[in-house]
Amino acid sequence: MSADVLEKRYRMLLRAYPAGYRRERADELLDTLIGDEPTTRRWPSPREAASLIRGALRVHGGSTAPRPTAVLLWQGIHLGAMAVLALGALIGLDDLIEAFQFGGLAEPLTVLRNQGVHEVMIGAALVALVAGRTRTAAVLVVAAAVVPTVISPYLFLNGLPQWWAPVVATPLIVAGLRRPADVPPAPRANAVLVTAGILALHLISANGLRMVDTGARIGAAALVVVGLAAFLWVATADQRLLIAVAPTLLLGTLHQLGNTGSAGELLRRPDALPSLVVAVLVVVGAIVSTRLRQRTRA
Repeated sequence: MSADVLEKRYRMLLRAYPAGYRRERADELLDTLIGDEPTTRRWPSPREAASLIRGALRVHGGSTAPRPTAVLLWQGIHLGAMAVLALGALIGLDDLIEAFQFGGLAEPLTVLRNQGVHEVMIGAALVALVAGRTRTAAVLVVAAAVVPTVISPYLFLNGLPQWWAPVVATPLIVAGLRRPADVPPAPRANAVLVTAGILALHLISANGLRMVDTGARIGAAALVVVGLAAFLWVATADQRLLIAVAPTLLLGTLHQLGNTGSAGELLRRPDALPSLVVAVLVVVGAIVSTRLRQRTRA
């Protein structure tokens, strides 16, 4: 009875793996995990559970693919486009709600013209991308970068991050149209989870670190550390997240560049550079790490 319960719980953990991988390897993994010896255990150990989850993340990241670096890059590009559009839509929605809260109800058409059209078009491009309609998404994202600005230059003139989202996403989506035939697209459910994880990373607010109250600052610091640790724990296994998070980090630098007006002034601002540096480092780190693993496996 204990062995049956243990096997059932192992199978629940194995559901984190892609379906095709489970069909081929699930029984082999169960034989290795449970073995032939009788056991009274009813639960996998925490170490085994963590190892299985990280193993599933690596498989999703293309570690067992014939060309893992190609999977990392092409799926990472697709996920990056989704993440940067989702972040732009989230920032835009927050600004839109705030605009209505602080006087926008008096002139709703102005608010909708300044921000609403852009929000709708980013949302449409994101939906098309999630649905796998990459060509449609490419057309919509180009339109989102141009049409709302023609209607109202408000977002462009203020250099707001959501204006940059379709600008950053456009080359990623267009590049994704040339994905090699032997590189599978990222599964839809997995892509949505990755995007949600990246959004969660951006939702961790560091503003609490500036609070006067010591207890609040400690709590905010703990939240930031835990959130970053959780993201890195996942991203070091599924390194597509490191590729996908890079475009979202660029929004901060581009926003600062739009406000400063010159690259020289941007370079003198220490608050704008970290996102650019981190974006470059995570992409380089992900590619080098994947190639080293591929060489070791060969």
